[in-house]
Amino acid sequence: MAEVNRSQAIRDYYKTNPTAKAKEVIDALAKAGVTVTANLVTTVKSKHNKAHAAKKAAGKTNGVSKSKIIRDYLMANKKAKTQEVVDALAKQGITTTANYVSNLKAAHNKRRRAARTVVAKAGVGIPEVKAALAFIKAIGGVSAAKKALEVAKEIKAIV
Repeated sequence: MAEVNRSQAIRDYYKTNPTAKAKEVIDALAKAGVTVTANLVTTVKSKHNKAHAAKKAAGKTNGVSKSKIIRDYLMANKKAKTQEVVDALAKQGITTTANYVSNLKAAHNKRRRAARTVVAKAGVGIPEVKAALAFIKAIGGVSAAKKALEVAKEIKAIV
């Protein structure tokens, strides 16, 4: 019978059960005929977690995600072309692809179009919406803003 790579068996089990505890892994693999120790299970899981953390950190630059850096650059340079963004960030030592920048630009534009559509349907302009948002923020929430508007209506009816 062929020898089973126990570490690989543990990794395979964690792929389908990422939140499994060491005891669960030991029991499940024992049923499959693979004997593993708790030390081996925790060592394999620890190495996996470190590799995953390193991979996740690779997408960040000084604690800030590449997406955030790209969005900030696009906010500062609204007319920037995709390749211009890639080149400018490369000068700062941040590597990214044109496809990634394009996807972020498309998502941003989609949100802007959606906001414009909602505002157009409501029949108010952007300045009014910004004023309403500032009012809601100043008063502490939507429910407080509604109460304040009710009081304002009562005062207007009296005056």
